[in-house]
Amino acid sequence: MAYRIAVASTDGIVVNQHFGHAERFHILEINDETKKYDFIGTREVERVCQGHYHHDSSFDKVIDVLHDVHAVLVAKIGTGASQQLESRGLTVYEAPFPIEPLIEKIIADKLWEVDEWQYPTKN
Repeated sequence: MAYRIAVASTDGIVVNQHFGHAERFHILEINDETKKYDFIGTREVERVCQGHYHHDSSFDKVIDVLHDVHAVLVAKIGTGASQQLESRGLTVYEAPFPIEPLIEKIIADKLWEVDEWQYPTKN
């Protein structure tokens, strides 16, 4: 099976974006059988956070863009946004670190099993 992760990053190297400020997510796909991952692409989104408040319509648009994603890696996320994502079946990791070692850790620890990621993608 394959699992997709959306990474909030401006450079594709470090998880360095707050969920609400992200204008793009880099999508990685992990193959749980081969223990390898591939870069799938970058998806542009409308920022959820507009100043000190959130637009529900913008939040819904981000969720639509991430419709096939199982987990999100962000540098920071508020409790309300995290709860919204989790209520829609996404697992949220607040991890402001370099992407490659994070993905390697996710694979080594099989976090899709430990954290019971929902809706695996069939390849």
